[in-house]
Amino acid sequence: MPSRSTPRLRLPSHTPKRLNSPAIFFHVLRTFYFALALLYNGFPSGTPGVPQIAFEDLTLRLYQTCVLHDLGWSNTTEVQDHPAHAMTFELHGAIMTYEHLHAVAPTYNAEQVGDIVQSIVLHTSNWPTGNSSAVGQLMSLTAFFDIEGYANLGPGGIDFSLLFNRTTVEEIEKAYPRGALYAEGSAAIEREFEEKPNCLLSHLAGGLDGILSAFRNDSIVPED
Repeated sequence: MPSRSTPRLRLPSHTPKRLNSPAIFFHVLRTFYFALALLYNGFPSGTPGVPQIAFEDLTLRLYQTCVLHDLGWSNTTEVQDHPAHAMTFELHGAIMTYEHLHAVAPTYNAEQVGDIVQSIVLHTSNWPTGNSSAVGQLMSLTAFFDIEGYANLGPGGIDFSLLFNRTTVEEIEKAYPRGALYAEGSAAIEREFEEKPNCLLSHLAGGLDGILSAFRNDSIVPED
């Protein structure tokens, strides 16, 4: 894998900062920095038989995926009037991302766009078997971790305490505070179940009650 220098990244013009609230925007940024922490501290690479991806390309895909993965949670007119608004929020946001990337990043090839979009579609899905791209796995791990913290096992039953250093998590949370994430996120999830009863989230164990009970109402690492 090439040198691990982080490339310069620019917020998409179709920005979640404009379409999402500050709390949701900070959530998507935390997922990106949590993912970078995993990449810099032993995320598997060089696996025989697995096609490798250049680190700069990986971080670019990961950035676009993380910052755009919750577009479907936005209640702005631009998002809610989109033709895909009645779809499960993961697919709604992924379709908007697909359109956005073709409009503003025409140099991205089909594999890059496909990896970003598919990772957004599947970021709340837990499959017992099969293969995920590095971007897809990192997106899912960090999204669940930022919502649930250390108290619950992650996708595939993984122990988050083995992945995320508490000091690193504390520093990221201080830079991008959780704010009203619980109130806004839980409201978005409840709206999803009410308006789209066949949404992807409905397939998670415990259903709506289980998801809301696992949703943290405070920092993952409490302030001293």
